Amino acid sequence: MNDKLKGLLIGVGIGSLVTGATAFAAGGKMIEVFYNVNDIKVNQISKMPEGDLLPFLYKGSTFVPLAFMSDALGQPVKWDAKNKTVLIGENGDAIVSYPGKDINPIETQSGSYYNNHSVEYGGESIKDNNGNEHSNYHTYVFAANTDNWIYNNYNLNGEYKSFVAEVGLLERYKNSLTPVTLTVSVDGKKVYAQEFKAGDIPVKIKLDLEKAVSLQFKVSTANGIDMSGLGIFDGYFIK
Repeated sequence: MNDKLKGLLIGVGIGSLVTGATAFAAGGKMIEVFYNVNDIKVNQISKMPEGDLLPFLYKGSTFVPLAFMSDALGQPVKWDAKNKTVLIGENGDAIVSYPGKDINPIETQSGSYYNNHSVEYGGESIKDNNGNEHSNYHTYVFAANTDNWIYNNYNLNGEYKSFVAEVGLLERYKNSLTPVTLTVSVDGKKVYAQEFKAGDIPVKIKLDLEKAVSLQFKVSTANGIDMSGLGIFDGYFIK
């Protein structure tokens, strides 16, 4: 399990929250809680859950939504209903594979001499354009004044169920005037495409890979006027 999970002194709220200062767990009782958590910082980077699932205090413990914390720490999470067990990271029957570490592309091609592509794990952390820090990532960096594209092809052989990651611009290119587009194809069919430009916040993606044989990540720019860069952060395949 990721070392960032060890020694994390928080309570995990698995029940559902209700509007106001009370919470209710199925089969349990009504309790009084206090919504006075102003911020959560992961490696000094501010991150807070969105919507109604806000952290709260109860009997001296801080309760934070489990899925939120797992995403913030780059770890998959699963609820084993049969055994009433929370599985975080590489636990149970959810086998996790990290690109560039456990599974490598069978082909990488680029459309410009100046393109630079790197896959790094466990090295120096980098930041996305929203200030969030990541230690596992793919980065795609492009030169200016030319059409650019890079693609990675993965052979999945029908072994994976899904792929989860966060996608966004790299901090050092957050003011670039050149948009970057990520296109994902599964078994030759486009399943996801999004353009990222200055000011766009990173987004979470989850790809359905059930019985998929191949996967392609393609990152591209068109006639860029300055350098640009995109990151696929904390990505992992789930079997």
